[in-house]
Amino acid sequence: MRAIEYIKADTFIHRLNPISKLVYVILTLILVFLSTFTQDIIILLVWLITALIFWRIAKISIRYFMGLVKLLMGIIIFIIIIQGFMYRGETPLFTLFHYRIPGGADLGVFTYEGLMFGIMISVRVLTAIAVLPLFTFTTSYLRFMETMTRLKVPFKYSFVFVAGMRSVPMIQETWQTVADAQKLRAFDIDKMNIFKKAFKAYIPIVTPLVLLLLRKANDMQIAIETRAFGAPVKRTILEDIHFHARDYIFLAFVIALFAFSLYIKFFYIQDIWSIVTSLLHLPG
Repeated sequence: MRAIEYIKADTFIHRLNPISKLVYVILTLILVFLSTFTQDIIILLVWLITALIFWRIAKISIRYFMGLVKLLMGIIIFIIIIQGFMYRGETPLFTLFHYRIPGGADLGVFTYEGLMFGIMISVRVLTAIAVLPLFTFTTSYLRFMETMTRLKVPFKYSFVFVAGMRSVPMIQETWQTVADAQKLRAFDIDKMNIFKKAFKAYIPIVTPLVLLLLRKANDMQIAIETRAFGAPVKRTILEDIHFHARDYIFLAFVIALFAFSLYIKFFYIQDIWSIVTSLLHLPG
């Protein structure tokens, strides 16, 4: 699954200035960073649902997000299990054994508080990964490069960064091409177990992959040199990116939601959490 490849479409989100979407990503990451208590899961869920609504507005299939969730499912389960046993909770759900460690936690007891804290951390991860692809899926490489130039980032650095982003889906395409070619030669890596993959499978895939990528890198070098890359002249801009009314509306909504979330977090989150737990008949 390509998580950073641009999906061409004509939607409200696609037409936004990349700086507007970048502000949204930064505010989301700040909120994720500030969410450190179990009750903060309420705010995180609001932002996660908002991000998925933006996915629908951008006409991006939710199956991409579900693919990311599936990819991270092992990590999410690991986080929940570790927090369930390591968190200093008071409501045990089940007990395997008893082994207390400094700090008060009992490693053999899986607690409700640890379960909820692990779920909160998992929602933090999901919220962060929900907004990052939303930016890359709806922002073309050209618009992103021009935006970085407007932010006074040297063009060479912005070009290298965007070229690195573009190389990820290219590597995925090349990998799939090589793997399909090897399948025609009765070398199916998908049917091998983990030991065969570790010691036998990757050399016939990686060797032609590296050679093909080196060839593409050489073609790219020739292409940028023929376009006078690095010439000491003033660059012209193909698309002049400005802020429009839709950008101000989007930024006003995002900033207002961010400010409201912080206000709720610092003043009312405990009361809301108590109401939610009482309605769901959960321990406080």
